[in-house]
Amino acid sequence: MNQRPVLGIVHTSFALVELLNGLVKAHLPEVKVVNIVDDTLLTYAREHGVDDSLRRRMKNYFLSASDAGAQVILNACSSVGETVDAARPSIPVPILKIDEAMAFQAVRAGRRIAVLATVSSTLGPTGRLLRAQAEALGQQIEIDEVLCDGAFDLLLSGKTAEHDQRVIEAAKNAALSHDVLVFAQASMSRLVLLVSSQISVPLFASPELAMIRLREMFQRINASTMESAKA
Repeated sequence: MNQRPVLGIVHTSFALVELLNGLVKAHLPEVKVVNIVDDTLLTYAREHGVDDSLRRRMKNYFLSASDAGAQVILNACSSVGETVDAARPSIPVPILKIDEAMAFQAVRAGRRIAVLATVSSTLGPTGRLLRAQAEALGQQIEIDEVLCDGAFDLLLSGKTAEHDQRVIEAAKNAALSHDVLVFAQASMSRLVLLVSSQISVPLFASPELAMIRLREMFQRINASTMESAKA
């Protein structure tokens, strides 16, 4: 009997566990998920940035996901995405940053990009990822950072409507002077359809695009396994 493929997801809060597991079920129903959650990580990243301690902790979680049987690992938090770069050489399975596929699509869609976030620690990593992707594709881009200040704390305190209104207004204003909008956090992604109906430029968020990239990664692994079995 063939075993189900396994995806490890490393979370920095509980906020996205249900969302991401639901998306995996919808897009990758054959895949089993191993969730690793440390809800102190995002707070640490907001206070200290990505330092050696955070890189070490994330590396240990990636190793734990691999030890639990994951063939692919998803890093679910943009604020700690840069820890993946340092960890990849030491982890025996591929790691996907949740916003890598989004960055690829965004830089192909336009030159003037507005990056919207509700947590300031996400802006720097997302901007650097976009610039790196643009350089890899030979594209010229301009990035403006838009912080919906206080919105994430509203979300954590259960004031969802107030969070949403701040994000929506910021996005509508940014759309007036940019070619592309990017939601830098997966926690904002549920607003994509609503905001997109009110603006005239493309808006990208990470979760759905990450699922498409994950399916491609699992397909490559499966093809490689089949080739090895034939050899």
